Amino acid sequence: MNGPISRQIIFDPQELLPDAWSKFTAGPLHTFNPGMERSADGNWILAYRVVGADGRRRIGICRLDRDFSIIPGSTSPLSDTLVFQRPNAYPSVALEWFADPRLLRLRGRLFIYWNSGWHEPRNHQFLHEIDEATLQPVGNARELLLAGAERRKLEKNWMLFEHAGRTLAVYSVQPHRVLECDLDSAGDIVCREIAAVDWSPPEYPACHGGLRGGAPPRPADGLLWSFCHSVHDGLEGYDYRAAMYAFRPEPPFAPAWGPVRPIQLWKDALPVRRHPRLNPAVGEVIYPCGAQRDGENWVVTWGLNDERCALTVLPHASVTAAVAELVARL
Repeated sequence: MNGPISRQIIFDPQELLPDAWSKFTAGPLHTFNPGMERSADGNWILAYRVVGADGRRRIGICRLDRDFSIIPGSTSPLSDTLVFQRPNAYPSVALEWFADPRLLRLRGRLFIYWNSGWHEPRNHQFLHEIDEATLQPVGNARELLLAGAERRKLEKNWMLFEHAGRTLAVYSVQPHRVLECDLDSAGDIVCREIAAVDWSPPEYPACHGGLRGGAPPRPADGLLWSFCHSVHDGLEGYDYRAAMYAFRPEPPFAPAWGPVRPIQLWKDALPVRRHPRLNPAVGEVIYPCGAQRDGENWVVTWGLNDERCALTVLPHASVTAAVAELVARL
């Protein structure tokens, strides 16, 4: 068990539903995998997946107050307003399927990025600036493209972050591959690998499989910390669990702390499912998509069972209790 959890919240899917999508009240409603960023006024911004009875994948966005309550009237159907500069260059699914949004700041501006699911011949990832005052998109969606290295057929779970004025991304956690992204280009954002470190957390149970991406890394104690996830076989399918690792902020961005056990984001047994599973192969899901250091605490937003958005506040001490410093060879 980790240290104490200070706060845990599950958001009501109906309260996260923008008025423009109110027709979804007639069937199963899934709102999950929320990315999160602090707003300039000290409140919070939440972006999340929405799946209604028609099966379309959408992204909603809203504001939370400092106590993490949804601010009335702030929900917005963000994916309806996203703009693609070259829509004919993409298959129709890329313009209709919006998955796993993450929020972060780059150069002081608010951005969202997402992926287009799993489809042939390959999926896509896009970055779009958001006007913080209106929560409306600015300019066009720009595709994130890996250049100069072999890419995976399924691109997701990149973890973008900013450090020393550079826009970077963790391409994979194991091995730890870091990209630099050309945000100054006018069109697609070309990303090139600048570092790779082969590593594994020696104390993390092998049955959990390799670590995979999650929330964008955040600075703390001279390192960059990221809530990631692992997948292993469960009683009813693949189980997703949150984990934490930290890496050094200078090249080659080597991991410095690795997990010894999953991070506990819920005190007791997970709440039961409300609807049939969106993915029959998946069992329990704890999927971190957003994190922010807030004093001595971490605020973590995560998806529960592909159904609901959750938020946990936990002390940094409970995070460090679930990791161990790696040996100097890294």
